[in-house]
Amino acid sequence: MNPKYYTVKTGMKLTPLIAEAIIRAAKKTSSTCMELGLHCYDPPIVISPLLRCLGYNEYQVRRFWRYFEEGGKINVEVYKYLEAHFDIISVYRKETVSHIRYSCVPVDYLDCHKLGSECIKTPHTHALYLYVNGKVGNAGIRVNIVRLLSLLYSINRRIVDSLLDSILDILWNRINVEELYNRVLDALNLGDHVLRIALPLKPDSKEKLLQLSPILRKIQQ
Repeated sequence: MNPKYYTVKTGMKLTPLIAEAIIRAAKKTSSTCMELGLHCYDPPIVISPLLRCLGYNEYQVRRFWRYFEEGGKINVEVYKYLEAHFDIISVYRKETVSHIRYSCVPVDYLDCHKLGSECIKTPHTHALYLYVNGKVGNAGIRVNIVRLLSLLYSINRRIVDSLLDSILDILWNRINVEELYNRVLDALNLGDHVLRIALPLKPDSKEKLLQLSPILRKIQQ
């Protein structure tokens, strides 16, 4: 079956290859944060060494970064209810990046300091950050995706892996969209104690999920 391409708000198509690389990087980075007891408040989600460690060749690495160098961005509306809305957004920069020696996993400044000699710094290189960016009334919220996933991993790794795997399978049309809905609801229940602080209405059924999530309605079409 043909893979799905999604047009983000820039008008540029986010290819399945780019989306797959980001999801695989998210799994690796977030699970490593949990395993090593790192805080991961604000690390990049993707850096070049990590793409290579995940098995992508140099052509694929260059193709990945070209999308963002040419102005491509991720801006996906994942939740909307009255005056509350949450998007997943990307931030691309060239900067000094830090990663764990021998594992290629990116870390932020605080965790690099904690790791000491096990943290390697590379100047002026690609870095992609991913955030959940939200607004509820006049209050703004921004959380690094790696931080959020690492917290969920510490509660139930199987459910988080299942959700991320389902998103990958949807990209390549390997599963029915109903399976994705189930995995999203499982993850929402997993983070229930956190989500109730931020979300004015938490979906507890497929019908409510589709009412509140523009991106899931788009995938259904």
